[in-house]
Amino acid sequence: MESGVLWGIVFGVLSCASYTAAAVTQRGLAVRVAEPLTHGRSLAALLRHPLWWSSLLFNGGRAGFQVAAVSQAPLTVVQPLGVLVLVFGVPWSARNEGRRVSAAEWRGVALTSVALGVPLAVAVTGGGGGVLDDTASLVVGCGTTALLVATAWLSGRVRSVAWRSHLLAGAAGTAFGVSSATAKTSVVVIGESGATGLLHASSLATPVIAVLGLFLAQAAYQGMELGAPLGVTTFTNPLSAAVVGVVFMGESYTGGRVGLLVAAVCALVAAYGIRLLTAPETGEGGRAPRARGPETVS
Repeated sequence: MESGVLWGIVFGVLSCASYTAAAVTQRGLAVRVAEPLTHGRSLAALLRHPLWWSSLLFNGGRAGFQVAAVSQAPLTVVQPLGVLVLVFGVPWSARNEGRRVSAAEWRGVALTSVALGVPLAVAVTGGGGGVLDDTASLVVGCGTTALLVATAWLSGRVRSVAWRSHLLAGAAGTAFGVSSATAKTSVVVIGESGATGLLHASSLATPVIAVLGLFLAQAAYQGMELGAPLGVTTFTNPLSAAVVGVVFMGESYTGGRVGLLVAAVCALVAAYGIRLLTAPETGEGGRAPRARGPETVS
């Protein structure tokens, strides 16, 4: 394995640590501000709460380490490392809520972790991968923004709390995965052209997509425990990044057809793992029980 890829993995792990802290903080905030964020008063209360600004700080660290990671290694290598967020986040959140992680949750974490970690073995490519060209940057940036807005609109019309959370978490994971690609392109463009690179489509799209992802992730935790929405986000993040990397950036899986078959099987296993994370935590009407105990990161 090349040294650049190795450094990319190191920075990717640090990014996961920062995101775990951010996710646990956002879950604690969802307990404090329990109503859906479609209500104006709930959104205002969210923005006034100290935990929101703490989550921004942790997410800023995540973004910084992520940019460093994708500048050293391909997206198909860096993004599957996001499984560590699930491994650390579920027991951390349970501890803060004064409860034990259930056996079903542990099985869900294990299955989802394996399903997301195995593709790493068939995903490694040489070098740091490509970047988005001008046309691809515009298509990916505008297309992703439109998709996120449409998903947010649709989720507001879904009655089931669980399904609404899944939609929002999937959109958040897509935002985080795509923003990794646009951020990687932005770093290269700014390095080559200087300050004018700030006006590149990828540079403009990155903060918009990242901020939308932050709000979507927060909304996904409203009325749910951490495990299920975090599992969906962790699943869609590398998937969306891999799609962008392969379709628009010239990256590829070294496993060929076998690798694609492995990825397909892993997707099914991950879906079952996420189901296990959802089932033990939802009560009547699909709403998760209100968490107990400390709600801040400790």
